[in-house]
Amino acid sequence: MKLEALFTAKDNSLFTVEGKAVVLDSENRIQAGESFIPMPLKIDAPLFIDVAWTLVGMDEESYNEAFLANLRDYLKVMEEKKQFAVIVPVADSDAGNPDKKEAFTASMKHCARRIKDCVSVIGFAIPQEADSGYFCDELSQKHSHYVFFSRDEKVLENKSIVRY
Repeated sequence: MKLEALFTAKDNSLFTVEGKAVVLDSENRIQAGESFIPMPLKIDAPLFIDVAWTLVGMDEESYNEAFLANLRDYLKVMEEKKQFAVIVPVADSDAGNPDKKEAFTASMKHCARRIKDCVSVIGFAIPQEADSGYFCDELSQKHSHYVFFSRDEKVLENKSIVRY
């Protein structure tokens, strides 16, 4: 099931496909936990959802399907309210270790697969611990509608990545 893109990036900024600029407010943010509590959102700004690697699962044998199902349910509620989110992977473990970078990306790719039908997801932030090109390529394979976000000046040289 492929979703149509609702957003696009240009010059490190986010726009609707109709061309309207989207204001980002990084304080409109929650940290994902085992359960999600509905909270009032700033309607005009996407919600940034911090998703810890250890919650998603460190590898194929430990993926936390219950957590991912709860995340999907939360995103579906947002979808019903026509609200949007950006998933922000958090390397709360040793993802900076070169041997762990691929596992970190694989974990977030698995997360993306579990929320693939959520229209509310604009895209993912690129973790500093990941190789940005590899991360984007892996997640884009089945999620070409995703927009990617970063705070890293080097990554932002690619003007199709949104500064947040």
